[in-house]
Amino acid sequence: MEKEIFNNFTLNDDEVMTIINTYQNLIRKHCKISMKFDEDLYQEIVLNIFRTLTKNR
Repeated sequence: MEKEIFNNFTLNDDEVMTIINTYQNLIRKHCKISMKFDEDLYQEIVLNIFRTLTKNR
């Protein structure tokens, strides 16, 4: 049986937002398309992070 490491998140909303805020600069850095910041891509990444970290509640 393969052990799944990343499925036991029990983070509340504040903890997830702390993680997102901590890595905000890195997320923004990777949201550039043709040297321009893409707000839709930023929102999509943040939403996926939030969904992933809160899916087991």
